[in-house]
Amino acid sequence: MLSPVEEIKARLDVVEVIQGYIRLHKAGINYKANCPFHGEKTASFFVSPTRQIWHCFGCARGGDVFKFVMEIEGNDFPEALRMLAGRAGVELKREDPSLRSERNRLYEVNEAAAHIFEEALKKMPGVHDYLEKRRVSPDTIVKFRIGFAPQSWEFLLKNLATRGFRADEAERAGLAIRSEQKGGYYDRFRSRIMFPIADGNGRTGRVLNSLFLVE
Repeated sequence: MLSPVEEIKARLDVVEVIQGYIRLHKAGINYKANCPFHGEKTASFFVSPTRQIWHCFGCARGGDVFKFVMEIEGNDFPEALRMLAGRAGVELKREDPSLRSERNRLYEVNEAAAHIFEEALKKMPGVHDYLEKRRVSPDTIVKFRIGFAPQSWEFLLKNLATRGFRADEAERAGLAIRSEQKGGYYDRFRSRIMFPIADGNGRTGRVLNSLFLVE
């Protein structure tokens, strides 16, 4: 079952929402405009309909549809949630505390995984050299919390276990896979650069597979 936030995102298009505030112009597969959050003469504000996010390369602000409404309206997350729920026709109901607790636990698993991958990258000078060749600066690595998943079947699971997280929790968070034959679990991501993404509240919502492999 989708959470209210997920359902709202499924029903609303970030391009249509942002166009209600500023004029967007087509730029390839994306849209662009002068950023509404700082003065500029050259458009550096981009909206991606495929990824359903926005980003300004001038002031470095960005996020999803919730983050935009929070920034443009000066709202906190609950206010933005109510506003967008009304627009999407999503009824906000009092949530079962047990479901909220489970979802928070999965956020914690993802946050722990992001930190583990960050620490792993620091111990891999070869990966740093690879990123440098791809013109990824040290500041960018820190800012975007780029990490690395080593070539191991249980690296993440073992590290999560030391922090009190179970393998089945990692599976529900999308970080592990259950073996149908052996009945155990193994890491989903191996030998990959990792880019964690966050929701409008800054919570790590999913650790994504990188766009390229590290040999």
